[in-house]
Amino acid sequence: MSEEKKKNLNQVNVPADESGSIDFEEVFLTRGQLMWRAFKKNKLAMFGMWVLIIMYIAMLFADFLAPYDPFTQNLNHSLKKPTTVLSKYEVNDLKTRMAPYVLPELSYIDKLDYTQNFKSMLFPSRIKVKYNDGKELAIIDKHVVEQKEDGTVIPKYLPKGRKLDDKFVLAESIKLVVRTIKYAQVDGEWKQYSNETEDIEALVFGVDNEILEKGKNIRTTTSRTARSFVAQNEGWKIGFYAMNEQEAMERLTAIKVEQDLIGIKYYDQDFNEYEISLDEAKVVSYDYKFYPIKFFIKSWGPNETDPERVGYLFWIIPLHYHLFGIDNYDNNEYATINIFGSDRYGRDVWSRIIFASRISLTIGFIGLFVTLVLSLFFGALAGFYGGLVDELIMRFCEILMAIPGFYLLLLLRAILPIDIPSSTTYMLLIFILAFLGWPGRARIIRGQILAERQREYVEAAIALGYPDLRIMWRHIIPNLATYIIVSSTLSIPGYILGEAGLSYLGLGIREPSASWGNMLTAAQDVYILEKAPWLLIPGAFIFIVVLSFNFVGDGLRDAFDPRALG
Repeated sequence: MSEEKKKNLNQVNVPADESGSIDFEEVFLTRGQLMWRAFKKNKLAMFGMWVLIIMYIAMLFADFLAPYDPFTQNLNHSLKKPTTVLSKYEVNDLKTRMAPYVLPELSYIDKLDYTQNFKSMLFPSRIKVKYNDGKELAIIDKHVVEQKEDGTVIPKYLPKGRKLDDKFVLAESIKLVVRTIKYAQVDGEWKQYSNETEDIEALVFGVDNEILEKGKNIRTTTSRTARSFVAQNEGWKIGFYAMNEQEAMERLTAIKVEQDLIGIKYYDQDFNEYEISLDEAKVVSYDYKFYPIKFFIKSWGPNETDPERVGYLFWIIPLHYHLFGIDNYDNNEYATINIFGSDRYGRDVWSRIIFASRISLTIGFIGLFVTLVLSLFFGALAGFYGGLVDELIMRFCEILMAIPGFYLLLLLRAILPIDIPSSTTYMLLIFILAFLGWPGRARIIRGQILAERQREYVEAAIALGYPDLRIMWRHIIPNLATYIIVSSTLSIPGYILGEAGLSYLGLGIREPSASWGNMLTAAQDVYILEKAPWLLIPGAFIFIVVLSFNFVGDGLRDAFDPRALG
């Protein structure tokens, strides 16, 4: 047993029994051990402590935890909903379970009725056709296989259970030839007004197996907005009619769009073009691309094509790997994993939340430090010296406290330039919030120092001729430690909410930088609240962190209470 434990352990002299054993022993705990025991009794405080530990660890490792660069925009994923993770792979001739994967997705505005849509996209990875003369051929995207040095090809990103066909060609890209026919209902009768053929990269919007069996994808709308859109862009040459928009709006009741797959086009590795018409061959089977979810994967950071795209660990060490992401083996711009969805610019919400925590979680501690310095300095001057110094400082504090805090906050921010960088704004916010927070705490410290100054040990120190600064820092301030620690813990949420409020109003951290407050500005629109509720998730983080700090503050208050120490 170590010497320290021997000091803390006192075996009470109790008469031993015949076996020589001691009936009981008594353990003396230090004050720190007693405080920790009292703190652990508060279950909510322990919960809050672990939540804050996790949040601050996530803040430090933000670059590692973020699967995407928080500043990278992708308008193909504007207001994209949280990604659906799949584990089943299903086509007509193959149904199997696989490791978790995602499909490429697109967020788009439907031109027919102007509604926001979220669709999965099926990019062909393998299409097997059978010609009219009986010959079969499989067209395989080269990205889903692995070519060895000896020239052999093995499947790499084909679904579980799918083997390479006996006869196949590797394609640089595969496209589908689709005929789109548009109709308008005029006087109760459908009239064709458009017949177009186009090449598309994805099979269909949505997981729809029928289109590869020469089925049709039909959409019908009765939207006035859609009719107006077609009127402005098509000129309303319907059948033998030529009418203006007003006449068309009076006569049309619906618009219908039909899409039919009519052929397959592919490019070999030398970029030679080949086209197979479905009049000469039919689709026997097919596969679509999937993107596996992997841990410790290169998703963003320095690379050969973009050396400036760097993530850092502890702001110093360049990162090449991140905790999770998808294996985007063919750099498909539609394939992403957004566990919390994306914002209106297509930026990953989870990545931005993690990076925003660096501002929202640090502003409280830095602001608190500035507040403590001001409140201790002015409160100590007023309480220790009294007289005119006390009167001047307290009257100034009362003037500041008489002004409503939020309006003073807006006033101080409004007199500053609006176009300053976010890093400068961050520092200014700290000093603004600290300037608002110190008067109340200074008054309380002043009152406690007035009481401490009358105690015998302080009067003895003064009589011995100790300097005032030594008396303050060696004798008085340590006796205020309990109040300072507890009140500081309970006041940190105020700084977080203050920054969030200013950023929400557009007066704090500004785009493209992220804080939890300015991320909530996107949720001001009723349309966003209805169509993209995941943009409110930063508010949930604010709520959890603020609640956790309050729980920890309550636990510390119990731990410092002498009656709770036993």
